Amino acid sequence: KNDLILDIGSNDGNLLSNFKKKMKVVGITPENIGKLAIKKGIPTILDYFNNKSSNKFLENFGKAKIITATNVFAHIDNPNELTKNVKKCLADDGIFIVEIHYATSLIKTLQYDTIYHEHMRYYTLYSLIKLLNKNGLYIFDAELIPTHGGSLRIYSSKVKIKKTNQIKNILKDEKKYLT
Repeated sequence: KNDLILDIGSNDGNLLSNFKKKMKVVGITPENIGKLAIKKGIPTILDYFNNKSSNKFLENFGKAKIITATNVFAHIDNPNELTKNVKKCLADDGIFIVEIHYATSLIKTLQYDTIYHEHMRYYTLYSLIKLLNKNGLYIFDAELIPTHGGSLRIYSSKVKIKKTNQIKNILKDEKKYLT
């Protein structure tokens, strides 16, 4: 009950509403739709997730046991800043969960019509490993999910945890398909 979950890009608080009865929840979102989350009783910082808002989060709530970023990485213009701020807000034994529209699925299935100006970049597991490792976060599990015609969900932490075989399998498929 005392654990805290932070959702980056929380919108109307839909994801957090599923956790509200079991954990403390907080959202950060720049859109006015975040006011709906506040009306639902979900504390929400109406701002982009940046150094200023992450400091505000820490001052008001403390470190999070779980931080989620569901389909927001493609919209972030500085992913290194985002991951540094995640690390700062994540408890030492916390987990950072990211869901992205998976570049490998996009290429494999010729989903060119899903590429548009709001998405600044697309990621593979390999590129996410490089990005997160550079900023002190380590992926220990990954799964392919059907959202958006093929997405990738990864689980990472501040400490190196034994990686699942799923990571090896996904990287092997990326190498085979993308090289």
